[in-house]
Amino acid sequence: MNNSDLIDEIEKWSLTLTSKSNKDLYELAFFKIFIKFEKFLSDAFENYSIGLQSDYGYCPERILCFIDTDHLYKIIKKDNKSFVNHYESIKNLSHCIFQDNPFEILTTDANYSTDINNMKILRDYIAHESSSARNRFIKSLLNNKSFISPNEFLLKKKKILNISNYTHYTNIMMEISGYLINVPPKVLPPTAVLI
Repeated sequence: MNNSDLIDEIEKWSLTLTSKSNKDLYELAFFKIFIKFEKFLSDAFENYSIGLQSDYGYCPERILCFIDTDHLYKIIKKDNKSFVNHYESIKNLSHCIFQDNPFEILTTDANYSTDINNMKILRDYIAHESSSARNRFIKSLLNNKSFISPNEFLLKKKKILNISNYTHYTNIMMEISGYLINVPPKVLPPTAVLI
């Protein structure tokens, strides 16, 4: 398991979006990339839950060992074998499955947690354009300011980072996916200081 599908999708859209005539495609690019990211998270959760390693040799130590994905699906009550986003299962169950839970980065890191929730809100609005999705987009991402399209929002620069929201979000997805497939650094106990 690796994050090559996600990387390939980001690189494909990076090439496509370099043309000035393609500036209206940012919301489509974000949507496609975020779907790959969600699939990556679900695949990583499934693979690690049944003891499969990433391509980099990492597999978190498990507290609960599942025989196969069918066994996992029965526990998380997934009847459908087609792709279903496991994000809620990851948030709610991963701490019960893994000793050193690599997925806690999604919930305990305030920046990542906020960014992922914002990306989900943006994805929902792009996908559905419902009034409730629009209201969440305006409230959470536009801070109750005047409506702008998702495309305009993605092209807007984040003041603190001086990069576009699009670049910020793709960077976040790359960071999280890279973290989840690589062996996390061991935290060494602090050494005693003699006085």
